[in-house]
Amino acid sequence: MKYITETLGVNTNIEPWQVADKLPYYLIDRYDFKKVILGDVACLFMKPKDKPDTLTAIKKHIAKVRETEPFPVVLEFDGMTAQRRKSLIGARIPFVAPKCQIYLPFLGVSLNERYTSVKAPNETLMPSSQLLLFFYLYQNEPELYTGETADLFNLSAMQISRAIRQLTALGLVSMRKDGVRMAISSKECRYDLFERAKPYLLNPIRKRIYVERDALPKGLPLSGYSALSELTMLSDPETETFAFFGKVDALTGTDTLIDHTAQAEIEIWRYDPTLLASHSNVVDTLSLIASLLPYDDERIEQSIDELLKTLWR
Repeated sequence: MKYITETLGVNTNIEPWQVADKLPYYLIDRYDFKKVILGDVACLFMKPKDKPDTLTAIKKHIAKVRETEPFPVVLEFDGMTAQRRKSLIGARIPFVAPKCQIYLPFLGVSLNERYTSVKAPNETLMPSSQLLLFFYLYQNEPELYTGETADLFNLSAMQISRAIRQLTALGLVSMRKDGVRMAISSKECRYDLFERAKPYLLNPIRKRIYVERDALPKGLPLSGYSALSELTMLSDPETETFAFFGKVDALTGTDTLIDHTAQAEIEIWRYDPTLLASHSNVVDTLSLIASLLPYDDERIEQSIDELLKTLWR
């Protein structure tokens, strides 16, 4: 609390919180709680004991806590990623991350110092890093020798080396040398590694346009909610969506959707959406999820959980 006092000039006092035992066990297991008086305003700080949950889950947790305690609830973090900061502010969820960010909308306070304290210099994955990480996640082997990925993804040895350096700098994988060969690995299970990588993921989409259906290139894979509905029980979206990799001027489109029956949405991707795909007509699962982040819809979250369980069961 010293950080808040020094930064905002507001006196802070921590008081015993007597009603924690009224909370469900899963909340007590996930968070440390403390009652804090900021000036003359009482609030409840929740600090995740492990990695933070998804935004949808956090909102449910806060709602459950407020059934017991009506005070404003403030999330406390040791560090803050750019993506999490954006999603929390978008949802108007108060949070404090010492030396990074203070966001207390109930006090009219939003102070951003920096939000890279838990990051290596490059906080968003390069396309080559993301491809390499996803390729590893799709394998069942404990190690991945990276040499084969250069030819597979049409990447140079330098690009592969830079990708390895970024992934290791972010603590997502370990690297070892076997002679002149390099291999990456992780001690975490695939699901946990992907969850930890989420804040660093690159959105593969760089632009969206709408193209007349009769002008669509042949063989484009489904993407976006169209792909998600193809792979899960989610209902089909009104406008069909496809992924495209190449020069934008190869397409004739518009930035505006005029008629969803005559047009399709085209996502212009930063890397080839077919490189990792296991289905010829749909982009790969992990890139699809990266393109949908951050999602704040329970139906979408359930569909994505279903996909991941199918992938790594």
